[in-house]
Amino acid sequence: MKKFYLLLIVCLTIISSSCRIFNDGEIYNAYVALPNAGWNDDSLAVFHAKIDDNKTPYDITLQIRNQSFYRYANLWLFVDVVAPSGQTLRDTVELTLANSDGSWIGAGWGSLYSLQCPYRLNTRFSEPGDYTFRISHGMRDDDIEGIHSVGLRIVKAEDGKE
Repeated sequence: MKKFYLLLIVCLTIISSSCRIFNDGEIYNAYVALPNAGWNDDSLAVFHAKIDDNKTPYDITLQIRNQSFYRYANLWLFVDVVAPSGQTLRDTVELTLANSDGSWIGAGWGSLYSLQCPYRLNTRFSEPGDYTFRISHGMRDDDIEGIHSVGLRIVKAEDGKE
């Protein structure tokens, strides 16, 4: 019975340490699923991230899951970052989802493709607190079909490089 408990403790220790290794400084990672009927240009994907340390540089990544029937090679996004003080920064971002030959860039399985797109690398937040990220599409069509979900990932920048 002692061997069983010892083995259990060793396994839990390995699992616990592997989670820290694969975490890779991640402080936020979430997706918002979009309606099957399409993403309307006035619909927002909203994310709330708590930033405790405004002295540490972070990498912010936009995550897109698109379906194979998405009819464009790119995706324009409007990204609003709202600081705890209410100050808002708006960016217009173009993401390339397909190569010129029409093949999808992201990793795929079946008809769903996932792409990690660097948004802001090695950036510092202006103040600690709760940040809101609002993402809407900026395509010419009011409704677009084939974008399955939008995600946001924030990790501590590698080695705090400037």
